[in-house]
Amino acid sequence: MVLSLLAIALGQSPDFVTLEVDHETRQALVYRPTKPSAHPPIIFGFHGHMGTSRNASRSFDLQSAWPEAVVVYPQGLPTKTHLDPEGRFNGWSAEASDANRDIRFFDLLYKSVMSSTHADPRRVFAMGHSNGGQFVYTLWAMRGAEIAGIGSFEGAGGQSVRLTPKPFFITIGSQDRTVPPALQKRSLDAVFRIDQSSTNGQPYGDKGMLYSGDQPVVLWSYDGGHRFPADAVPTMIRFFQSVKN
Repeated sequence: MVLSLLAIALGQSPDFVTLEVDHETRQALVYRPTKPSAHPPIIFGFHGHMGTSRNASRSFDLQSAWPEAVVVYPQGLPTKTHLDPEGRFNGWSAEASDANRDIRFFDLLYKSVMSSTHADPRRVFAMGHSNGGQFVYTLWAMRGAEIAGIGSFEGAGGQSVRLTPKPFFITIGSQDRTVPPALQKRSLDAVFRIDQSSTNGQPYGDKGMLYSGDQPVVLWSYDGGHRFPADAVPTMIRFFQSVKN
């Protein structure tokens, strides 16, 4: 980690973490809590395709929304997707396999950050946008035992992988042309079945609906396209803070 001790103490800048994973250099930004505690919660934020950890730290701004938490922004690598078949831009692999380089990166990053911050292993959360919102479904399937709750912003997944019941937060924009709302809703329906959700939701925040069940689910809907709805972040954090283990 490269950072002045003063900056770390004040929580003004992130730690810059570099790891070697299968002979590849992987990186992440880690924000320490500005309201420290002995065993803080931890949240991983995965950027979308063509994104960066630095941009995610600005647009997600989880560190401001949850000052008590350790916030981790991993950096993706050039990845092939249906929108980027040549794999020119950074992203995340949705392959549900231990051979997935991003799952292996998460494993080492998780161990590194948990060791250095003494975060609470019972309060580990993951969220992502777009391709990052797709990847968290894969993370849920592969490393669900380590994750207390999942948030997917304009992502789709969960239909072709084995998931276990888990608190889940999802945002869906009605005008999304990159990840169509119908596709996201199919993913949500799969989660509803897994979490044995009720059919009747209760208002949760200004745009959210809370569905009870084996595990709670929040659907945060808005009238817009494929953008990161930053105004949903406080509601997601409130939801994660309510998770009991």
